[in-house]
Formats: sequence, C-alpha cells, structure tokens
Amino acid sequence: MSRVARSSPPPPGPRRPFRFPDFRRERLANGLELVVAAVGAVPLADAVLQLPAGADRNPLERPGLAALTASLIDEGTALRDGPTLSGTIERLGGSLATRADWNGAEVSVEVLARDLATALELAAEVARQPVFPPHELERLRRQALTELLRRRDQPAVLAEEALSSALYPGTPYGALILGDETTMAALSRADVVAFHEGFYRPSGASLVVAGDVEPDAVRTLAERFLGDWSASEAALPIEVRPATRAARQVVVVDRPEAAQTELRLAHPGVPRTHPDRTRLGVLNALLGGKFTSRLNLNLRERHGYTYGVSSRFVDRRGPGPFVVAAAVGNEVAGAATGEILLELDRLRQDAVESEELAETRDYLLGVFPFTLQTHSDLLGRLAELALWGLPDDHFDRALAAVAATTPDDLLTLARRHLDPDHATVVAVGPAATLEPQLSRHGEVRVVRI
Repeated sequence: MSRVARSSPPPPGPRRPFRFPDFRRERLANGLELVVAAVGAVPLADAVLQLPAGADRNPLERPGLAALTASLIDEGTALRDGPTLSGTIERLGGSLATRADWNGAEVSVEVLARDLATALELAAEVARQPVFPPHELERLRRQALTELLRRRDQPAVLAEEALSSALYPGTPYGALILGDETTMAALSRADVVAFHEGFYRPSGASLVVAGDVEPDAVRTLAERFLGDWSASEAALPIEVRPATRAARQVVVVDRPEAAQTELRLAHPGVPRTHPDRTRLGVLNALLGGKFTSRLNLNLRERHGYTYGVSSRFVDRRGPGPFVVAAAVGNEVAGAATGEILLELDRLRQDAVESEELAETRDYLLGVFPFTLQTHSDLLGRLAELALWGLPDDHFDRALAAVAATTPDDLLTLARRHLDPDHATVVAVGPAATLEPQLSRHGEVRVVRI
C-alpha cells in the first residue's frame, strides 16, 4: 500500500465545467412574472410567490407592518379559515409558509409534484383573499411583542438595532423588521388591510417554480389562479438616503454584566443591482466572507480575539449596509476594532497578491455549484433573478466576472466602496470597559437600555 503524505493537503483537482440549469421565463398579461425550471430527478415541486410588499415599503411611522401583514395572510381567507388551510396542505404531506424581509413578501409551498395545482391554488388564495381575523391579529401581535422582548437579551439584535438607527435615520431601514414594542402595539387591522391592498399586487410580483413539472402546465395553472388578478401598480418604496458622516462614530450599548462584546463596524454599501455588486463578492470573500479570509486569519488565528469574524454586503433594493461582525473579549474590543480598520486600509492601499486572489476566485467558483443541489436551492437562485430583475444569463456572467477579476480591480473596488474613515462602530457590552478603548477610534456615544 502506498503511504499518504499528511504534511500538506492534497492539491485540488481540475474544476469541472458548470452551466446554470435551463429554465423558462415569461410574463402574464397582468404583469406577474413566471419563472419555471423543470427538474425531474425526484417527484417534488417547490414554488414561491414573491410580492413587492417588504419592509422597505413600511410607512416611516409604522415599522413592523410588512412583517405583521405577511404573518397574517395565511390565518384565514374568504374561502377557508386558518385551520382548514393548514389541514389541506398537511394532508398533501406538504408545507405552506409566509414571510416578509426587507425586499419583499412571499408565499412558499413545497409538495409532491402531482399536488402542485392544489398548492398553487392555496398560495394564490392566501395572497389575494386574506381576511385578517381580529383574534389572529391580536395573537400574532402578542407573539411579536414577546419576540421583541426576548430579543432585548440578545446582544446581536441590540447591535443591529443600534447600527440601523445610526446609518439610516428617518428611513424604513432605520428600524428593525419587526419594529419595536411601541410601534407593534399601535398597529391596527386597518393598517394591515391598507398595506395588503397597496402592495400585494401582480405588477412587480413573480411566481417561481422548480421541480418535476412541465412549464406549459405551470403556465396554465398560473393563468387559472393568478391571471385575473388586478394589474394595478404597487406603490414604490420610500427612497433610502443614508446619513452622511464627517468622521467615524462609535456607539456603545451599555450592558454592564456582559461577558463579551458584540462588535460591529459598518457603513452604507450598494444596492443589489449595482454594477459592481458581483465583483464586490470577490472583495468581500477575501476580506471576511470565508474561513481563510484576512479578517479571520487576523482576529481569530493571529490574535485570538474571537472565535470568528465575518463581513458582508447586505443585499437590499436601496444601499444596504456593509457590515463587519464579531464577538470579542471585552478587554480587546478596542484592539479588535483597530485590526478591522487595519485590514480595510490594507485593501484600499495595496493590491492583493495574485496567489491570494486566485485562491479566493477558485473558492467562489468551486462552491457555487454546491448551492444548486436541491429543488429549493435552484428555486432560491431563480427567485433572485426575478426579485432583482436580473437577466437570464446573470449567474453565468457572474461566474465569468469572478474568474476575470484582477488585483487592480479589487484595489479600485476597495477604494470606491470601503469607507472606514466614515464608518459606524457599534459595541454592545460594558461601557465602563469599552469607552476608554474605543475613544481612539471615534467620538463615543453611550446608549443605556
């Protein structure tokens, strides 16, 4: 038997060719987009009805409204009450779920392919004909209030809340998706009805289906259940204009008994549809988007400040935040912040080495096919195309753009889109320990809760 050399990892094999799966994309007369991928390996079908009714459309004085509306639409319709809806989908051995995030609301179903017609009928009914029973509204409001109360003990949520209000004051992005206890308690059934009437519309919406299906048959079902839906336009979201900063700021959320500090460094980024967004994925992977990133090798491996640190550009219709996140020891919060700023400055000052960039490109190109292993994986990718209005060949072109990214490209992107001098630093932990450390990174404001 030959001996295996264990002093170094085995070299990677050649990358296999990859092509994004085929799909069909069209639009109904009322503006609803239909995207269908026929994948016949197993007799399952996944579908999602995406609606232009996300939290970016919340009225400024009513944060939490989109989330509350989405949680209510499956609690009873003009044809079936909530238990009947649940019982119908459960008897099929499937699932139906509703939710809202920043960019939209959705009704998703997963069933055996033979039951897709029933599932789409239920999804259309939930989206189009909810009745918002008052007792269910109060139940879900209490549930949301309990969740908000629970989150008060979660440092990561407190950090997100502080960042949102600092980066996006006076905009929908300035609040959490659920809002807060005061705004959630004030939402009325009339608010929910008005939000549904204004934003649950086929124009700007999409139905995405993946599984053991025939595209023509799915088109017939879409026309049957959604084709006569009113074609009136949904209102546009409020334009998000981030706050401008003359200098870096530091916000300390005081938790005197905290054993560690939840640390964030952030500034406004770019909309999802920005032409630089794909190559920013390469920059971010190198900086903090993979385990061997610069930030992780610095803060975790070299200094032992954290178990892990990450960075990301948050995808939103408006300029979502660029965020670096870590949990660190209280006594090293200032030093960890300094190292994060150092890594951001390095990317802005010096071109990366070709070998480091090649490793990052290979990682991104190699991992992408693994994000398409199931029907739901493929559904998610197709839903991205529909949500952001991306072209059919977006993913093929994106992979080509990743492969073609150069060190000079990353230097240009870093100088254009990373702004550590005007960032906001948020630290959730004991202010008495944190304030002296962080004062060298910017003017400190302490928030006590």
